[in-house]
Amino acid sequence: MLDPRLMLTTPLLVLGLMLLAAPAQADVDCQPSARASWIPESQFREQMKRQGVQITKFRITPGNCYEIYGFDAQGQRLEVYYNPVDGRPVAEVGRDLRAAQTP
Repeated sequence: MLDPRLMLTTPLLVLGLMLLAAPAQADVDCQPSARASWIPESQFREQMKRQGVQITKFRITPGNCYEIYGFDAQGQRLEVYYNPVDGRPVAEVGRDLRAAQTP
């Protein structure tokens, strides 16, 4: 038979961990604007390519930003949100500095 304290503690622990993880998954919000004013995706991708960025994943977030995953010109892994109207970075979520280091 299961310990009643364990039956109560386990769901509370799982709920607490879920609540702690939720903010890490939240998207960045960009200023709402008409899609007609956005840089076309193909033009944005080309702009990134000229800067040496290799995009491995591209998406439009629920917060109306362009989000890319990929590698910068130095080979560092990155995840960055961009304003789709002017192409400026809004937030850099991740960058793996280890990818560019040599042993």
